[in-house]
Amino acid sequence: MRNAYRSSIAGAGFALLAALSNGTVGVFSRSAFNNGLDHTAVAFWRCGIALWLVSIAILLRSGGLARLVSAFKGSWKIAVCSALGIFTLYHFETQAFAYAPIPLVAILVFAGGLGAIALDILILRERITTRKAFAMIMVFLGGYFLIAGDGLTTGSTMGVSLALVAGLGYASFIFSWKFFKLRSSLETFWWFLAYGFVMLAVPYAWSGAPIPSANALPSLLSLGIIPSLCGFYCTILALQHIEAYKTQVIESSEPFFSALLAALFFGEWLTGPGMIAAATIVVGAFITSIPERAVSMQVRPVGERE
Repeated sequence: MRNAYRSSIAGAGFALLAALSNGTVGVFSRSAFNNGLDHTAVAFWRCGIALWLVSIAILLRSGGLARLVSAFKGSWKIAVCSALGIFTLYHFETQAFAYAPIPLVAILVFAGGLGAIALDILILRERITTRKAFAMIMVFLGGYFLIAGDGLTTGSTMGVSLALVAGLGYASFIFSWKFFKLRSSLETFWWFLAYGFVMLAVPYAWSGAPIPSANALPSLLSLGIIPSLCGFYCTILALQHIEAYKTQVIESSEPFFSALLAALFFGEWLTGPGMIAAATIVVGAFITSIPERAVSMQVRPVGERE
């Protein structure tokens, strides 16, 4: 029981670290836009930089290349997750930043993923307590009022739609990773990035494959290291310890970090009602992240795994 409790703490910690890392996407993407790049170039290069760094880490490990080749077997499952978590998220979220404020996009990305939580419960049979259900309702209502309020006043319909599609893709990636029972190894992560890199190359080439300027490199490197490498790896580590829906809800605290950075660097603020809606989402994520040690001991059937 103690190990299960510690695993729950570790999972929540990884999910929160992922939220913190992913919260930097909007600021760095907007900075890259200001240096002449479009959304296809930003998405392509941030994934490519993360892939390059993971490649170096694997090659420096003894037997890393052999394990990488071995991980290719059955990697179609990784490709599915990459199509959802890399291509759909990167392509549509980055484009949404051109049409709507950073904090609004960040919150809508996670509001768009609420439908996938139902899949976790119905298909993965993940256990829901009253407290967790209440937390998810808070996240849902916060997302709804944000779309109905700030979503229609501070951002265009295009920006809202793109952010929701990105959110659905990201949440579906979390569900699929857990459904396929993929390992959170460095080699698996490499294939995850590699498939996404190839997919993102298509719209990048279609847009003319612009070469980044020297001024854009700091933003691209930051995107590759912080959200693309650290953020995604923390997410798949979290999935090894806690349920998929809990990972999704905890990571919905990302808008808090996005809004804080957007306000500091670009002066972008949500309206009063929008900030209340955002706070509701963050509180719901916080409630979900608290381990239910006592409750679990009382209601879990004998022999059921955490």
